[in-house]
Amino acid sequence: MVSIRAITRLGIVAVGLGIGAALASTPGIAAADSSTDWLSSIDTLLAGGPLAAADTSATNLAISFDGLTLLQEGTAHAYSGTDGDFAIADGAGTTATAYGTGDYAYAEGTDSSATAGGATAASGAGGTFDSAFLYGDDSTAFSGGTAADPGTFDSAIVIGNSDVASAGGDVAGPGSYDVAYVEGNNLATNGAQGASYLLDILKTYEDGTSSSAAAAADVSNLWTDLLSSFDTSGIAADASNVWTELASLF
Repeated sequence: MVSIRAITRLGIVAVGLGIGAALASTPGIAAADSSTDWLSSIDTLLAGGPLAAADTSATNLAISFDGLTLLQEGTAHAYSGTDGDFAIADGAGTTATAYGTGDYAYAEGTDSSATAGGATAASGAGGTFDSAFLYGDDSTAFSGGTAADPGTFDSAIVIGNSDVASAGGDVAGPGSYDVAYVEGNNLATNGAQGASYLLDILKTYEDGTSSSAAAAADVSNLWTDLLSSFDTSGIAADASNVWTELASLF
C-alpha cells in the first residue's frame, strides 16, 4: 500500500504543483485534513521521507495504468487503455477513465468523473496526450473526443463542486490543443470543443461573482496570441491578446 500511494503521488505531482496555489484560494472548498490530503504529502515524498500507510477499511481509491488495474478499493473506479494511459480515482463513487495514447485522468472527490482521451477504447482511439484533472464533488472533467470527432493535446480542469469542463472534440467536430478551466462551485457548463486552439475559463471571484472568457475559434488563435504577446508595444492596444484576457479574469 505504501508503494501504491507513492505511485499515486508521483503521477499527480506535476499537476498538483501547478494548481496548488489556486486550490488553496478557491472559495467554498474546505481545506482537507492533512492526514488524507494528497497535496500535503508531496513535500514529504520529494524530500525522501516516509509515507503513511493508508487505512484500507475507509479507502475509496483506484489506479489503472496501461490497461492494468493496480489498485481498486471501495467504490472508486479507474480504467485505462493499453497505450500508456493513466487513471486515478480517489473518492466514494468517483471514476477516472483514460483511453487513447498517453492520456491522463485524475479525479478526487465524491461522485465525480474525469475522462481523458475517450470514455471507451473505441471512442478514445484518436485521443493523444489528453489530460483531465478534477478536485470536487458531483463534477465532471472531460478532455479528448469521440471516434468520429477525436481530440488531441486537450486539457480539462475542474476545481469545485457541481461543475462541468469539456475540451476537445465534439459538439460537433474534432478539437486539438483546447483548454477548459472551471474554478468555483455550481457554475455553468464550460466547454472548449468543436475546433482547435480554444481556451475557455470560468472562475468565481472572492466576492462570489463569476466571469467567463469564452472560447472563440474565429476570433483568436491561442498560439498566434502567445507569439504576438512578446511584442510588448502592442499588448495594451490588442484587446484579444491572451495575456490581457487572462489577467482581466483576476
